[in-house]
Amino acid sequence: MKPEWGIVTDEVLPQAQEAVAWVAGWGLAGVEIRGVAPGRRIPDIHPEEARTLRQALACAGLVVTALSPGTWKCSLDAPEASLQAARFQRTLDLAEEWAVPRVITFGVKRSESDTAADYSRVCSLLGQMSLEAGRRGITLCVENEKGWWADTDEAIDRLLADLAPAGLRLNWDAANYADAGGTDPVAAYRRWYKNIANIHLKDVCLDKAGNRWCLLGQGAVGWERLLPVMLASPEAVPMSIETHVPPLPANSLINREWLKGFEQPKQGEIA
Repeated sequence: MKPEWGIVTDEVLPQAQEAVAWVAGWGLAGVEIRGVAPGRRIPDIHPEEARTLRQALACAGLVVTALSPGTWKCSLDAPEASLQAARFQRTLDLAEEWAVPRVITFGVKRSESDTAADYSRVCSLLGQMSLEAGRRGITLCVENEKGWWADTDEAIDRLLADLAPAGLRLNWDAANYADAGGTDPVAAYRRWYKNIANIHLKDVCLDKAGNRWCLLGQGAVGWERLLPVMLASPEAVPMSIETHVPPLPANSLINREWLKGFEQPKQGEIA
């Protein structure tokens, strides 16, 4: 597929409209909106901020590929658990209004008090969210991350087997996969690619010395091997830079420049 590079706005600047203006000349296809201002993320955006953000997007010629409200960044029984449904509904409202095709959610944070039966609760929550999003023409993407119910090979396999029929798809993060103990991102991608609807691009250093996140190509993911396989997929899936390495404006640009080495068609296969 032709690369559809994008970026998560708060991986550049905390103000979403300023981030959009900053990356306007980077040759990106779109942006994923997460943070909208310091200490606030979508859907906590004021009407005037929404207006200026949409103006900035139009000026930059960028589309919004996904909204990331941070739903279920908590455990089932956390005090803020009761707020997640309303937050999700507000995000769906914005996604529908702005014609954004994807919403990203966490897979519910694990807790020491979890039991095997709690998986049924997680499955019910994410299944209901998937169905509600689907009724509005929106795809719900669960992010794989260490410490959540979508982290290891086994956990992701189980969740997709149970909820892909309801419309749940994966927000595939190969660095998070490696961070959670995954050893072969290429094999994992080949197994799940039909259920992947959004992709995050960052890298991870597993020696735990200093910042565990690092620039693309400098960590444990093996992007030089993985990206050609991903780009050989027949499906056009947005790939958003999620740098995680300060200073963010400079290092996000370095990551963008590094990706230019993969913009020529390469041979590869999925099966």
